[in-house]
Amino acid sequence: MDTSPSRRQLLAAAGVALTGVTAGCTQTDASNDAVPTDTRTTTGTTTSPTGAEETTTTGPRDVSFDTSGGTTVEGTLYGTGDCGVVLVPQINLDRGSWRPQAERLAANGWLALPIDEGEQRVAAVRAAVEFLRSERDVSTVVLVGASTGGAAVVGAAAERPTRVDGVVTLSGAGGAGRADALTGQKLFVVSEGDEQRFVDVATELHSDASDPKRLLTVDGAAHGQRLFESEHSEAVWAAMLGLLEDACRR
Repeated sequence: MDTSPSRRQLLAAAGVALTGVTAGCTQTDASNDAVPTDTRTTTGTTTSPTGAEETTTTGPRDVSFDTSGGTTVEGTLYGTGDCGVVLVPQINLDRGSWRPQAERLAANGWLALPIDEGEQRVAAVRAAVEFLRSERDVSTVVLVGASTGGAAVVGAAAERPTRVDGVVTLSGAGGAGRADALTGQKLFVVSEGDEQRFVDVATELHSDASDPKRLLTVDGAAHGQRLFESEHSEAVWAAMLGLLEDACRR
């Protein structure tokens, strides 16, 4: 995968004090949480080292898969690669709200999967993990969730610690009691002017989680996905890309 100087410079340019150590990735245990029911793809072509044309999947393309309880989860795939990133929205948004971030992740060489989490949030995230591993054959999975989506990714990662290699919460709305079950890379982001409960959750998640972990607190009151629209957008991106670089061993 590409690790060009410009991407490394982005991490350095953020100038944000983060706490963290080097990565650890684990992948074991199969699960049948995800049962694919429909896939619509857009294709393109690339040239192989031998000069032959090869068909590759590009994005975006809609997919759906079922949880182990039979609930259908709708998602959209962007990009390709063996490192998958599940994006889980906050309660008042849907998977389409992640499109700018999904496109940027795809441009950086990762396979992004925003989902509509529905009412069974943790089950939906678990199913997304298994869909990427079983149907897309990824070797690494990172979960990114905003607000209620943040609580969902913590819950799913705590239940499938050997299937998830990294967790990012943006103003996570819960899950602090399960932080000690998380494995792999961890990043907890919050605005210091957000509601106190979100600040408290981020602080507790970071305190209770094992290394490697990072806590990023920024000025202002931007909540969840709105952090990407704030003046701290690039600092948040730098921290998240740094976690992906480590989790995906690039």
